[in-house]
Amino acid sequence: MNPAPPTIGMQLDRMGRPAINTALNHSFDNTAAAGTAKDAYNQDSDPTMWQTKYTAEFMKNLAIIDALDGTCGNQLLYGKPASATSYQTLAGALADDKLYLNTANSTCKVFLGVEVNAVGILANTDCGGRTLTENTVDTIYSAAAIGAFTGVTNGIAADADAASQTATFPYLSAPH
Repeated sequence: MNPAPPTIGMQLDRMGRPAINTALNHSFDNTAAAGTAKDAYNQDSDPTMWQTKYTAEFMKNLAIIDALDGTCGNQLLYGKPASATSYQTLAGALADDKLYLNTANSTCKVFLGVEVNAVGILANTDCGGRTLTENTVDTIYSAAAIGAFTGVTNGIAADADAASQTATFPYLSAPH
């Protein structure tokens, strides 16, 4: 007597790494093309093509964001010496919009922990991923602008309910 499962429709959004589409995809383009590009990014369900499609655009915007602190070349994964491809490694890593987890570890306190361990930036045994209380947007903005995990903020504080959310799925706060 159960109803048939729903038909899966068109993908509307993806959120492996928050703020990437906002910060790096046609970020400084004030034409209608920017909105179209952001929608196409969200609806792109073929992860095998993400790096090919988005790395070049992300590189352009990473260069602008890198200059915000007045020092170019201090982003995470910045390729030295300075060249046209200096932003390619970080752009490619961010275009690969997936969360990586090290399931051999149960401590999860470093957003992007698996990635930064893999490239030797920060040795750690963190499981990676992200917890509910992490400000992942600030982490991404900081990595892109100043090459650190903290220091740049979007000015948005944590959700008032975050402290009451459970640490296990489905991560629900107590009822109001």
